[in-house]
Amino acid sequence: MSECLMFGMDCEARCMTSMTADEENICFLVGTNNIKNDKNQVNKLFMDPEASRLMSKSFRHPAGEVRAIAAHPTKSNLIATCTADFSSLGGTHSITVWNIEEDKRTLETVSRLPTEPVMSCLEWEPTSMRCATLTPFTPECLLLDMENEPRVVQKLKIPLENEEDEMFTARWSPHYDGNMLGVTTGKTAMCFDCRTENEFLKIRDAHLNRAISMDFNPNLQHVIATCGDDGYVRIWDTRSTASALMSLHPHAHWVWSVQFHPVHDQLLLTGGSDASVVLSCAQSVSSEQQKEFRDEEEEEEEEDLVEKLQDGQLERIDEHEDSVYACAWSSADPWTFASLSYDGRMIVSNVSRKHKYALMQL
Repeated sequence: MSECLMFGMDCEARCMTSMTADEENICFLVGTNNIKNDKNQVNKLFMDPEASRLMSKSFRHPAGEVRAIAAHPTKSNLIATCTADFSSLGGTHSITVWNIEEDKRTLETVSRLPTEPVMSCLEWEPTSMRCATLTPFTPECLLLDMENEPRVVQKLKIPLENEEDEMFTARWSPHYDGNMLGVTTGKTAMCFDCRTENEFLKIRDAHLNRAISMDFNPNLQHVIATCGDDGYVRIWDTRSTASALMSLHPHAHWVWSVQFHPVHDQLLLTGGSDASVVLSCAQSVSSEQQKEFRDEEEEEEEEDLVEKLQDGQLERIDEHEDSVYACAWSSADPWTFASLSYDGRMIVSNVSRKHKYALMQL
């Protein structure tokens, strides 16, 4: 495992995102989740010029707790948050778009959409510029037009296997021109075509108790990954879901987040409530495995020179002391990733040189 950089925030936190619009600097945004409204912040964490330590700029979040955070795909100064303010009886909730004022160290409200109840997920789709959001308590997913201000333009009804099933995650597919949305609820993972609102895919019993999150393979439009509270990560072929292509067991407790590498889909990044972050390899079901093989002589020569990655765990980070709720790849450096635990500890690490060279066949 390569050396990690750490940063500790003053408040609890469980949502983080990479700043996708900044392609030159390794930068992540973290929203805090403290019951005392005046303490909540959005923290911008980035590397110093020597890449030797993490730096932070803090911006007070005047709308209370940050339950979800999303960065604008093309404008580095714009972010959106799902907020929860319990300073008044019953509380107030909203989806708010903010302008980051770097010099003033403030967040200025651009627009605001009141919501009821509080929304717990926010995913910004870069092609259509829509956001998807949901709450655990209502079986529907809201699609928001974010061009001028948050505005509900579509409501996707989510069919439940059981009435008590909770909604967990909404995730956009990088394929299908921003019209495919994945959702996890109860034990089920499903995908919807937003143009027709029809159910495109349903994987029943994807996990033993609850399917918590999912992600789409960036290179193969028919492959997805799911994670659940059984400690498993499973990779599925959407063309045939009778059984998983692969099952990995990287965590001893719930898996809260799973992320394919943005380029090399052999790599899977996961964070769990066992306070660990794991980098796993799924070489045998990746797009690399599906490429045409070279002739036997070239293949034998390559095997002699390059050590190929094997399926299973590659690296584990055990530097967290609380549940890891979020992990993300950097938009500026595809070999850098970050993880966030509930106690406010942020860790940034790199894929080890050994594994990087194996992936790049060097």
